[in-house]
Amino acid sequence: MPTLRRYFTTFEASQFLAVSLPTVVNWIKANRLKAHRTPGGHRRIARDELASFIRRHAMPMPSELSEEGSAARVLVVHGKSAKREAVLSRLRRAGYVCAGAADGFSAGLSVGHFRPDLLLIDLSTPGLDGASVSGALRALDPPRALPILAMSDGRDEKALKHALAQGFDDLLTRPFVLEVVKRKIEQALRARRAA
Repeated sequence: MPTLRRYFTTFEASQFLAVSLPTVVNWIKANRLKAHRTPGGHRRIARDELASFIRRHAMPMPSELSEEGSAARVLVVHGKSAKREAVLSRLRRAGYVCAGAADGFSAGLSVGHFRPDLLLIDLSTPGLDGASVSGALRALDPPRALPILAMSDGRDEKALKHALAQGFDDLLTRPFVLEVVKRKIEQALRARRAA
């Protein structure tokens, strides 16, 4: 089986994105698309970063990127380390690229560095509700619009109404049923792309 390429040139990225080379360079300079420089000074864009950019902008995924780079990036925010790691482990086994954060400050840093496609926030995390997180994402330069799902220990109509009233897109409940979690994540990603 051939090894998948991990990095692409700006010219290759321009062809995948169907834009000019200067446009890709401008996006990199504006920090809309992350890239690094080789020792020779050439820019390279990681496969996952390019695929994430394509998903965020609801562009068609080129076949060269779809095999490995199509996994959505999920940021899990939970104040309790053991519970956060348990969620991360399950999501990774389901094929998602994941990162974790313990509080709002580290979540904000992770949004900038990890560049998730979706946020998954435990309802017990102090000071983090869907409305405040959405507002903070809109205040970024450039603004980000990400689906934000809540996690809770029990699902009833009251918990769901509470999560929706706080500005979350949906509610996931523990114990997680992996197929339900995957379905809700994919629904939230599709709904946000269509918006």
